[in-house]
Amino acid sequence: MRILYWIISIPLAFLIAIFAVSNRALVTLSLWPLPYEIDMPLFLPIMVALLIGLGIGLTYEWFVHGKHRRAVKRMDSELRRLRPDETGSDISNDHKVISQQKAS
Repeated sequence: MRILYWIISIPLAFLIAIFAVSNRALVTLSLWPLPYEIDMPLFLPIMVALLIGLGIGLTYEWFVHGKHRRAVKRMDSELRRLRPDETGSDISNDHKVISQQKAS
């Protein structure tokens, strides 16, 4: 999974850098209801708009999947309540196996 991350993120970062370098021309951003104008490189308002859209999308998905996260948390706590003895026995069994391996 980590390799897939790097396979996707390195070319994406390279493309973003090329986009930013090739769109350095200044544009005037007019804030309509206000009497202000801002001069900035062209890539900056485009990147800001993409990041705002990404933030809105991630927030929406977080809210939509909230009920699933709560259900998983509820099921996990129910499972721990029904099987409390297995958590402790796994740890002690692991210690026994490690002790036996060290002895041999």
